[in-house]
Amino acid sequence: MSSYTPINLPYFAPSHVLPAPLPTLDEVLSSSNYLTPPVNFDDTQLCVVRIGEHFVAKYGQFVQCIEAENMLFVKQHTTIPVPKVYAVYTFDDKTMIIMEFIEGKTLDSSIMSPQEFDAVGEQLKDQLNQLRQIPAPDWYGSIGRRPLLDISSGRQYGPFDNISDMIRIYFDQEFGGGECTGKFAQVKISFRTTLESVSTALEHAYPVFSHGDLYGRNILIQPNGIPCIIDWELAGFYPSYHERLNSEELASKLNFLDEYPQELQISINALQAWANAIMEEEELGDDFGSENKI
Repeated sequence: MSSYTPINLPYFAPSHVLPAPLPTLDEVLSSSNYLTPPVNFDDTQLCVVRIGEHFVAKYGQFVQCIEAENMLFVKQHTTIPVPKVYAVYTFDDKTMIIMEFIEGKTLDSSIMSPQEFDAVGEQLKDQLNQLRQIPAPDWYGSIGRRPLLDISSGRQYGPFDNISDMIRIYFDQEFGGGECTGKFAQVKISFRTTLESVSTALEHAYPVFSHGDLYGRNILIQPNGIPCIIDWELAGFYPSYHERLNSEELASKLNFLDEYPQELQISINALQAWANAIMEEEELGDDFGSENKI
């Protein structure tokens, strides 16, 4: 597999690669040139600002150091255009990432001709194939054999040695481990059985490095027409079908990854089983989000 040594904090790029003097913490915190407004108007959680001509600063309690590490990893192993990382450090229980400013519009907001759209798709296909060709380990997780991040729940999970463990442990984290007892036992047993059948059907999958959050908002189209993928905090070694299924709408429009019809149908079936289980449990007077997990 590809070698990687986690960076030590604080991390600062060598001075000779900087396009200008690095902005100070005070300069970053005083900037109101927002690229992403503060979450809930609270810049302690997540904020992205432009600093001068060359820099973007992303900081807050929700910012993960692994995002910068993933960009450094991709830069090391591919020719994919990703923002250069200039500094990573922590302050007041928050993480600061200072990176290169990339001029461009998100794919979601770009107006292109069909020919330009097809050209972007071909370039994305090449970029993602480069990711998939990075030598992979025999496990699933973030670089350095660390947990993956579930941004919707804020939980970390993994690493996993195989697909079965990935699905089983995810079930235990979401719905409580141990024996299924109590009035919701049959609902959870039924759902666990569905997940076990899913893991068996997907045993042929293998780990590949994937972005993990490939939506139009995370793809910048530069003035020269070259796409630049941003927001790498969820990247890691996922099952080979994951990128295609996770970006279904975008992938089907751009046709930039191989089709996975069997895996797509299995995923749809699993999601339907999840929805059915939630409905059944709500009818019994509880839900998966309650504190009374079994």
